[in-house]
This record gives sequence, structure tokens and C-alpha cells, in this order.
Amino acid sequence: MNDESVKATESQTSPEAVREKPESAEGHVHAPSRRMFVAGALSVASLFALGGAGKALAGQQVPMRPPGAQDEARLWGACIKCDRCRSVCPEGVIDVAHLEDGLVNARTPVMDFKKGYCTFCDGAYKCAEVCPTEAIRFGFDPACDKIGMAVVDSEECLLYRSGSGRCSKECIDACAYEALSIDDSGHLRVDVDACNGCGACEHACPSSSYGSYTGSSRRGINIEAWGGDAS
Repeated sequence: MNDESVKATESQTSPEAVREKPESAEGHVHAPSRRMFVAGALSVASLFALGGAGKALAGQQVPMRPPGAQDEARLWGACIKCDRCRSVCPEGVIDVAHLEDGLVNARTPVMDFKKGYCTFCDGAYKCAEVCPTEAIRFGFDPACDKIGMAVVDSEECLLYRSGSGRCSKECIDACAYEALSIDDSGHLRVDVDACNGCGACEHACPSSSYGSYTGSSRRGINIEAWGGDAS
């Protein structure tokens, strides 16, 4: 072995070289780097630039994310699709997106209010607690932040289709934030300031949930993406 080979071998096994290597303990996940977030932001920008092709990659609808995961660029850059948030959710409302939700969204966490609704774990936010990369972060405030917004579907809501006599108004009873009410016309109204998108109303709505005859997968009230426009 020549002198250069000996030096190369010593360099690879020296204490300095060992200390420079990242830890690789089993089960350890490194915190998200700036590069990951930049990659997520670039992914979002690229999808907008692609137009129709971007919709195929990102899906037609904006996904409803767990509380603390409303920043799509951050989620795309940090989420490693480990499924821990879904596994720990006590209400079973966290699911994962599928290919039909867009290629880039597949296996990322989404809210399925047909299965349950978000109680925010009474402030514990277990999904954020177990997330190893902070794709879901602490800091969500149900009093002012929103997962989405409750939107009434007049074609599915029993108050529109049948009159209040055939609806027990389960959605109003289910809302812990007093965001729903009946107006003078007997129709359901949403207080956009009070609603935080927890999904209790959609989960409780009887329309299209049992004995549905419309063939629709939507309910009389559904949680949708919220852009902050009260109109």
C-alpha cells in the first residue's frame, strides 16, 4: 500500500471524520432542514406553473389538513409519510390522501370528517406531538385558526330539500363553537368567525350518510378550504 492510500485510510477512520458523520441511530429522524422547506415551496410554485398538469399532480381539491399543517409548502417539504399522525389520532379523523387526490399528496395526512371530527385533543395536539419532522406543528389556536370552513350545500341539506320538519339539526347540536344557526327562512347559516373547521357538523349531518338516495358523497354541510373571504 503506497503512502497516499495509507493517508486516505487514516482520514476515513480518524476521530475527526467519525464526528463529522451524522447520527444514524435507529428510529431517529432529523429535524427538517431549510432545504426541505425550499423544496416544498418550489414544488408548490411548479404546480401553479404547470396549470392543468399541476392539477393532476396536486389534485383538484385543496386537502383538509390536521391542525398545525395548513402550510402546504411546509408539509410537502417536511412530511415523510410515516403515518404516525393517523395512528395516534384518538378520533380517527386523520386519514391519508390517495392517488386520486394528486400524486404529490398521496400518503400525506388529510382529514376525513366522515370518520370523525377534530377535538384538538383538548389542547394536547397528539398529531403534532408525534410528528418527527414538524410537518404538523404546535401553535394551532381553535379560537382564531381554521382547518377549513363549514359550507352549506343547498342541494344536500335537508333544511333546503325537505324543510326543517324533516331535519333534527344534528349539525347545530354537534358544534361546540356556536358557529351554526337557522335564519328566518329556516335555512342553515355559518358564522365564519366562530367556525374553525373541526368537522363535527359534517360528521353529524344525516344527509348522504345513511339511507342516501341522492347518490352524492357530499353531506348537507361540508368542510372546505378557507381563503378568508366572508362573502
